[in-house]
Amino acid sequence: MRAALNAAEAGPSEEDLAGAPMLDCWRPFFSAQGTPILWGIVSGHPRLRDNDQITTSQLVALDAENFWARTVSRWYRLAQPFSEFEAELAEGLNMKNATGFLQLDIPGFEPLEDRGLLTRLLTANGEWIRNPDAADRAARDLREGD
Repeated sequence: MRAALNAAEAGPSEEDLAGAPMLDCWRPFFSAQGTPILWGIVSGHPRLRDNDQITTSQLVALDAENFWARTVSRWYRLAQPFSEFEAELAEGLNMKNATGFLQLDIPGFEPLEDRGLLTRLLTANGEWIRNPDAADRAARDLREGD
């Protein structure tokens, strides 16, 4: 995990992204423990078939503006986000205010549309990866303060 975090902090090279699978219609999700992942339709993955719907390993970093994500296991190039796909579909169906009309159910995970919350989860997970003892102490102190 630490190697993936270090790689994400340095950012991907052109070679990293050239060899990375593409994730289309991607959407962040998170577990009850705060573990973020991505769901999407993959192509170019070394072990999975093109157009398979997948969930990634734990998400370490996401840069939607530069179209990449880093998980514990690999880099991904990002295509269209799920929210844009959903909006285009709603427009094509002449639906107004249709955000959230498409539902994805991944047992044990909730959709995560709030990019601010995603950033906070990624930061907290990065701190835990860097120093799990300090993160555990901070969590314990918060619980004991309640």
